[in-house]
Amino acid sequence: MSDLRVFGIRHHGPGSARRLLQALEQWQPDTVLIEFPTDAQTELVQAGKLQLEPPVALVIYDQEDIQQAFYYPFARFSPEWQALQWAMRNRAAVQAMDLPITHQLALRKRPQLLVAPTDTKLQQDPLGEMAQLAGYEDREQWWEITFEQTEDDFALFDAINELTTALRSEGNTSSQETLLREAYMRKILRKAMKGGYERVAVVCGAWHSPALLDWKKYKVASDNQALRGLPKVKTKAAWIPWSYPRLAKESGYGAGVHSPAWYELSFDYQHEASIHWMVKAAQLLRAEGMDTSPAHAQEAVRLASALAGMREQIIPSLDDLKYAALSTLCEGSMERLALIERQLMLGEKVGTVPENATVVPLQKDLSQLLKSSRLNKYWGKVGEQWLKATKANPRGGLDLRTDSDLLKSQLLHRLRILGINWGAQQANSKNDLGAFKELWILHWQPEFSLYVLKAAMWGNTVEEAADQKLRQQEEQANIAVLAEAVLQGLRANLKSGVQVVTRLLQDRSALTKDVQELLAGMPALIKIIQYGDARKTDVTALAVLVEEIAPRLATGLPGAAMGIDEEAAQLLLRDFLATHRGLSQLELPLLEDHWWPAVQKLADIPGIAPLLKGLATRLLFDQERLSLSDTARRMDFAMSPGNELLEVANWLAGFLNGSGLLLLHHPALWQVIDRWVAALDMDTLQSLLPLLRRTFSSFSPTERRRMLELVKTPAVVNQPTVVEVKTKAPKQNDLAEQLLADLDSWVRS
Repeated sequence: MSDLRVFGIRHHGPGSARRLLQALEQWQPDTVLIEFPTDAQTELVQAGKLQLEPPVALVIYDQEDIQQAFYYPFARFSPEWQALQWAMRNRAAVQAMDLPITHQLALRKRPQLLVAPTDTKLQQDPLGEMAQLAGYEDREQWWEITFEQTEDDFALFDAINELTTALRSEGNTSSQETLLREAYMRKILRKAMKGGYERVAVVCGAWHSPALLDWKKYKVASDNQALRGLPKVKTKAAWIPWSYPRLAKESGYGAGVHSPAWYELSFDYQHEASIHWMVKAAQLLRAEGMDTSPAHAQEAVRLASALAGMREQIIPSLDDLKYAALSTLCEGSMERLALIERQLMLGEKVGTVPENATVVPLQKDLSQLLKSSRLNKYWGKVGEQWLKATKANPRGGLDLRTDSDLLKSQLLHRLRILGINWGAQQANSKNDLGAFKELWILHWQPEFSLYVLKAAMWGNTVEEAADQKLRQQEEQANIAVLAEAVLQGLRANLKSGVQVVTRLLQDRSALTKDVQELLAGMPALIKIIQYGDARKTDVTALAVLVEEIAPRLATGLPGAAMGIDEEAAQLLLRDFLATHRGLSQLELPLLEDHWWPAVQKLADIPGIAPLLKGLATRLLFDQERLSLSDTARRMDFAMSPGNELLEVANWLAGFLNGSGLLLLHHPALWQVIDRWVAALDMDTLQSLLPLLRRTFSSFSPTERRRMLELVKTPAVVNQPTVVEVKTKAPKQNDLAEQLLADLDSWVRS
């Protein structure tokens, strides 16, 4: 019978990894069983042979639903990683022993098959729970103090096994899933014990060690019965890069790694880790131009040790180091400490996976495109970065007139079509589609490697996959969605896919009679035409489509704007204004023949939503299609005492939409509003103030300041003949004070 050793470890624990290595080196097992899903045995062995640089993760996912996945991240300080590397160096057999993910994913979909434990917190991280019970917030520090003082590695792991055995004897603390996994682990262990090996080492989470150490106490028939008939799903697996921030955010083993960079130092230097940490902190601050010397670092180490001594602890905790650094290196600055925490506690390290670790052609094509476009230096970097940023130009930017920048832009747009949102395009200061400049913020995520695997179903190259994905528009997609898809395709230079979606767009536009849908889709269509003009792209078919839709839209617009509530009017105003501005820029003949007559109807016909009636009046006045006297008369009529106050406020909001300059340039219009407000009693004014604030808050600070001056010192002007509005005498002083106070508030905001 083989000799067995069970090494109960804490997942991602640097202390566990260090002592495990020492124990393996001393005992020299000829086979190592690792808590890892057995259906990833090939990937486990592959990890020992490939040039993987942790942090990396193995993702195992449901082939039919890639969002259903298990991640198995590894850092260099992870005990399982070190056990695997030791086995490969010493030519020991390696065997995964955990329940296959094909079952675990299936069980996740059927939670009714699993019974939750009474104390899930204790089951998930028993050593962490023990650390807290002992008064330690830093679990690794508790590990160091409790277990690292002994020189006998085997005695250490024996003590851990005894501890977890005692914990598990206290009631129902293991989930049904845990019990199933342990039954499967014992199944693999039995095979190893009969496999002719002399020394069998088991590396598993400390919680599982009692169930494996005493494997003979469990009947084979009972374990087989528990595992019989488990549901399955089809899975695939791949190694992907991981990062320290992601390792800190979520861990596949349930043991949170809050300070990966610190754990790495702890693994490398053990008791001297605090010294190295403080030296790196001083170097980091000096690199940022701050006055920090080696003497500061020495003093900080002494202070951290003193703080630990006051707590009767042998080594400083991470909190001790932070407090010491704050008072010495950082001179009390929390901003400096935040920089140290980000770099030396969390860290920004990202692992690498060689190309031969994956066989998906799309991944190889992407790697080549990243190199040829010179974007590979950004891929894999943690945090947000402006593309092509420099000290002189911190926002960077692409010049699409150059081949290299055009290639960058097309690749980023194609990745977005594939759902890999690495780049987020930012609006130019001029917000001009015709400009040959694009601004991008890049934010890489480890999951992008998984998304590439998902996107591989569409094609073997990025261009092919994006083109095929672009074609797959939903059957009920509306005009706005289809138009946006065409614009994306043009930016990504996917000519074939653009032609397909354009035909879908034409068909949809011909069939729909919904004015709101037509109106919502027009701005995107106009953008496409403008984009084509700037890039010399043939968008003739879409230009013809706009000329076909606009007359239909103009005919149906007044009816759509009649008898609707305020929420619907706001939505209609947004799309109508965007369409109006776009059509005005195109300067098409249909403007005079169809569009402006429709705007005139919005201003004239009774029953039109006041918000849109006011906006239409403003547009006509701006284009000198209404005179000042006619506009003042319409305003006076809209704001007459007989109208509902809410309708008056909405008409005014539409008329003043986005700008109050016309009130400043035309005192006659200002006086109409001034008299209307002055005629309101205090209670009515209070109820309307939110609407008025919303309208005036869209004005620029300069406009609001000038309006404030008009209220304080009203000017006497010659005004055109308008309908007389009678003002109410009571409470004029109160009203003036209220208006001045509100205007002051608007100006300050």
